[in-house]
Amino acid sequence: MSYSSPYEYDFATDDDEATSRAIFFKERDPFPDVPAALLSSEHVSDYVRVTGLLHPFDPSEDRLKAASYEARAQRFIRWDDDGRKIITDVKAGGTYRLPENSIVFVQIESKIRLPDYIALRFNLRIKHVHRGLLLGTGPLVDPGFEGDLLIPLHNLTSKEYVVKVDEGIIWIEFTKTSHNSEKWPAAKGKFSPIQRHKTDVPFSTYFERANQNNPIQSSIPSAVKDARELARSADTSAKKAVRTNRLYASIGILALAGLMIGLANITVSIVRDSAQAASEARRALGENEVLKRDLALSDRKIIELESRVNGLSDKFNPMPPPQDGTQSPSLPRKMQ
Repeated sequence: MSYSSPYEYDFATDDDEATSRAIFFKERDPFPDVPAALLSSEHVSDYVRVTGLLHPFDPSEDRLKAASYEARAQRFIRWDDDGRKIITDVKAGGTYRLPENSIVFVQIESKIRLPDYIALRFNLRIKHVHRGLLLGTGPLVDPGFEGDLLIPLHNLTSKEYVVKVDEGIIWIEFTKTSHNSEKWPAAKGKFSPIQRHKTDVPFSTYFERANQNNPIQSSIPSAVKDARELARSADTSAKKAVRTNRLYASIGILALAGLMIGLANITVSIVRDSAQAASEARRALGENEVLKRDLALSDRKIIELESRVNGLSDKFNPMPPPQDGTQSPSLPRKMQ
């Protein structure tokens, strides 16, 4: 299908019509007098209307700003903690919940078919930035790209984040390049179009090329999980240490109690033995006193006996012994 100036067509009503226009105007600029620059809203609307570079497209003031267009989400793709890919399609009026500390890829509702002379950039809506979301911003979508736009959305908060589909996700900016061989021919340079294998492919192909379809996940949840496991391990170790300390303390208390009981028993034994020894000593002293009295009595008796013996001796021997050494006469024997 061919199109002719002044290009008073309305916006494409379906994807096939948008595709037909994009093919026709891929290298034909319907508005060559528009300078190479960041496109203003009226020029964005004209280029989308004629070339079908973005379909579907809503030119209302709520979506089309002075130099950008609000794109809304159609699909969310993420991997859960077990590495399973989760694809969620959303519709107008719906919501999507971004898990805390997660990476979610967002596919916008409009398909992109850029001509060779228009490039685009996108940025996260500022309200999402202020709420703690982060967008992988900065990449330039080259002229000539066709396909679905996937953008990585990071929820850096520790709470689940709810996205309202009708709020929009990103703002898209369109820039017209200087590529126009008739109006601005190059001196020696050569135009390098986008490689065809990079355009109009399923979103799964992007993940396969980028990461061999391996899970793409934030490292924060695993770090949090490791930290929690370390905390649980530390808590378990601390509780075990407390139990061990309590056991050792109980053993120490029991040992100290046993030692005190042993010392008490020894003390009681010593006191008892000392009392017994004192009692025996007192008894021995008493017996010693009795022996002393008995000995003194015996001495007196001995003295009395000696006195009696001496008295008897004087009675039977009244004469004193001779002094000249003569033998005293013997007493006569008793008659038989």
